Amino acid sequence: MTKVYGASDDLIEFDGDVHGEVDCYGTDDERHKGVLLVFSDGTLLAAKYGKDELAVWGVRLVRKGKLLDRIDQCVDEDAAPHSDVAHFKPGLNWAYAAKGEWEPVK
Repeated sequence: MTKVYGASDDLIEFDGDVHGEVDCYGTDDERHKGVLLVFSDGTLLAAKYGKDELAVWGVRLVRKGKLLDRIDQCVDEDAAPHSDVAHFKPGLNWAYAAKGEWEPVK
């Protein structure tokens, strides 16, 4: 199983089959643009700090892959972690993060 969530205001943590962190340190403007997360099962998530004007990480589903189990929502700045949390079933092989300017092709 793998969990993906934001930590403080500048890190995205990965715990489980995929383990590590993505540094999102930068200007407030850069952090608020978000990060696209791509997983080996085909899941695409968008993670962004400042969900609903709160000091909380939002993790939004873009496309569901076969191993994504659920995303627990966070609406409390005092929660631990102060982040939505994506839960994956066992079997993820890798994850990539795309930071900076990205947008869908129309």
